[in-house]
Amino acid sequence: MVVALAAACGAPVRPAEPVVTAGPDELTLREIRRDAAFYLNCQVPAVLVELGPWSGSQGNVIASGCGFMLHYYVVCQSPGHCGYTVAD
Repeated sequence: MVVALAAACGAPVRPAEPVVTAGPDELTLREIRRDAAFYLNCQVPAVLVELGPWSGSQGNVIASGCGFMLHYYVVCQSPGHCGYTVAD
């Protein structure tokens, strides 16, 4: 038993990748970009969005532009059918 524990402790452990069952599509990301532009006091083309931590059908989208950053919490019922709210 001690040998098994020693062998298990020496093995590298990698975190499991989250499974995305439903995520935001390009239309949803465009809506988030437009919403973030208002809060960031920025024009829409200057706002970049990227997926943050995600699991299943919910997670975070990070919008940045004009020197500021904003986090959104997004929940999707199916791909392309998502709701979002400002998390900051």
